[in-house]
Order: sequence, then structure tokens, then C-alpha cells
Amino acid sequence: MKWLANIFKGNRANAQPSCLRLEEIESWLGQQEDLSGFAGRLDGIYSRMETAASALSSDISDLNAAEPDASTPPKLLRAGLAARSEVTKQLSSLSEKLEPPRKRDPDEAFQHHWAALKSLERTVTTFSRAQRYAAAIFPKNIERINSDLANVSRVLVDLEQEIGKKRKLSEETWFIRELVSRLQEDLPRLEKLQEKIRQDEAGQRDLISRLSSLEEEAARHARSDEGRRAEEKKKSLERALVEKGRAEEEMAELVSPLSKALSRMAKQGSSSRISLQHDGVFQKLLKSPEEATDEEIAGSLKELQSHLSRLGLKDRKKEKTLEHIEALIRNRSLERAGSHWAALKKEIQETREEIAECSREHLRIREEVSQAKKSLKVLESSLEQERRDLASGREKAAADEKELQERLARIAGTPVDLNLTPLTREG
Repeated sequence: MKWLANIFKGNRANAQPSCLRLEEIESWLGQQEDLSGFAGRLDGIYSRMETAASALSSDISDLNAAEPDASTPPKLLRAGLAARSEVTKQLSSLSEKLEPPRKRDPDEAFQHHWAALKSLERTVTTFSRAQRYAAAIFPKNIERINSDLANVSRVLVDLEQEIGKKRKLSEETWFIRELVSRLQEDLPRLEKLQEKIRQDEAGQRDLISRLSSLEEEAARHARSDEGRRAEEKKKSLERALVEKGRAEEEMAELVSPLSKALSRMAKQGSSSRISLQHDGVFQKLLKSPEEATDEEIAGSLKELQSHLSRLGLKDRKKEKTLEHIEALIRNRSLERAGSHWAALKKEIQETREEIAECSREHLRIREEVSQAKKSLKVLESSLEQERRDLASGREKAAADEKELQERLARIAGTPVDLNLTPLTREG
């Protein structure tokens, strides 16, 4: 695109700044379009075109006024005169199309050039078909018109080249304005995004510091009297839970030899064959004996003992079951195991309440740690996306800046620096 540089030769000393800001580019482009001298060069071309059109018009008049040689054969004369009429009509139309437009802008110049070129093409087509007859009668006139058409063709070629240069310049300036518009939109957005990243990074550091402080606070609380007491209570709770489980196993083992008899008693009660005072207790002893009270246990065992012979157990089974019932009644084994289980249950409940009381501060710290970790995770995810967006935006802005510099340089014919925000670069 060396022609762009050539357009502005002779005006560089005062026209080209070494550095441009985005807001200066529009006025700079206006200066370059003024310096391009398009209108002045059009004036020169149109002056040549008017001269060529005037010469053509004069030669058309001469051709119309020319008289054929008297010795011309009649047939050739008729053909030549007909050809002259056809040629002069088309030539006159071309001469009209050559009149320059009043405005000296690219669109008017293009429309004028297109109309003149099409008219020239039609003229050449007509002329090539008819000039043989016309030239046979008016050779010198046709020779001058051929010369006129060649001159018009050269002027139109020069006009086409000038319009092409102007269009290339206009295309460059269009792309430059698009790039400037994008950068003016993207750079402030990137600046805001970078500021947001700075704020989020500060927030990230605050959260990390907060977590560290909370961990130290949790460690101090664990070493405090309240913290140590809570740990001791937790150990006591663990021991009580283990003992409670053992008590439940013990009661289940004590009830196990009675399971068949208890099951049959429950069936007897549901079938109304026997009127039972402790119907619901038998089911309770089978499923969760620890929930039965001392009175329920004692009463249900005695009732089971009294009805054992009616349950259809084999003698050996019945004998062993009866011995086990008598031992339970005599030793109050189930009641003692149940009382132990109930005491452990109460102890566990009280210990849990004491732990809750001692652990309020610990729970507060743990909740704050949990919230801080959640906030930090959300913030870090947001920061990661923001950094990706910033990197992508910088890459795009840097590409736009590079393209803008290249297009400006093509117009200026020399490198042009841009004074942009450093956001298009890492830093």
C-alpha cells in the first residue's frame, strides 16, 4: 500500500504526531483525508476530461458536417451515411456522460465513472461495427474520433485508479474507527475488571487472615479450662454410650431365652384366647426391653410364668424357660439391667447438655470458620474467572492495538505510536 504514503508526501513535517491518544484519532483521520488532496486531483482529472469531451464534441460536429466525396459509389455512400448517423448518436451520448459531477466526493465520482465507462463500452461496440463504412467515406474524421476515444479511455483509467485509492483510504479509516470504538469500550471495562480483581484479592487476603485468626482462637479455646472440660465430657460421653450399648446387649441376652414364649404369648393375646394384662409389654420385651419399666417387667414375667403351660412348648423348652423366668424374678436381673440402662441414658443426656454448654464458644468458632471457608471458596472461584476474563480481554485489546497501529502506519507512511492504558499489557 505504498500509494497511501505517496498521497501525503510533502505534508509530513506538520501533519504527523509521534504519538496519538484514542480520542485524537478521529481528528487525525480528518486531517489525513484533507491532506490526501482527493478533490484537487479530481479537479485535474475532470479538467482533462472536459478537454477530451470538448475535443470529442468538436470532432462529432465536424463528422456531422463533413461532405462525402462525389465519386463515392451509391451503395457505399448509403452505408457510410447510415453508419455516421449511428456513430454520432452514440458519440453524442458519450459526450454528455463525460460531463463532470458538481460534487467532488467519492460516491459521486464513482457513479459518474461507472456511467461514463458503460457509455464508452457501448460506443466502442457501436463504433467497431460501423466505423468501417464511415471511415471509408470520412477517414480523417474517424481517425480523430478514434484518438478522442483513446484519450477518454486514458482519463477514465486515471479516474478509476484515483477512486480506488480513495476507497482504499476510506476502507482503512473505517476499520480504524471500528478498532478505536472497540478499544474505547474495552479498555475502561478492563480497567474496572482489574480494579475488581484488586479488591477481591484484598478480600481474599482478609479471609485467609481471618481463618488463621480463627484457627488460633480455636487452639486457645481448646487449651482453656472450658475447652479441656468439654473434651473430658466428650470422653465421658463416649464411655457412657459404650456402657449403654452393653446394657442393651445384656438385656437382649436376658430376654433371648424367653423369645419363643413371649412371641406365643403375644399371639395368644391378639387371638383373644387368653385375657392378658401385659399384652403390650410382651412385644416391648421382644423388641426393646430397655424401654419397659420395673413394674411392667415384674408383672409380665409373672403373667408369662402363670400361662407358660398353655403355650404349647416342648417339655424340655418349657422347663428351661420356666427356670429362666424364676431366676429373672428372683434375681431381678432385667430390672437391674433396665435401671442401669435408664441411669446411663440420663447420664448421657446430662453430659450432652453439659458439652453443649461448654462448646458454645467452640461451635461459634467452628461456624465462623465454616462460613469463612465457604466465602473464600466462592471468592477464589470468582477471582479465577475474573483473571481469565482479564487475560482474554488483554489479548483481544492487544491484538486490536497492534492492528490499529498497522493501519495508522499504512495511512501515515511511518510508524505511529499509541498512548493507551497499560491494561493491554501484563502488569
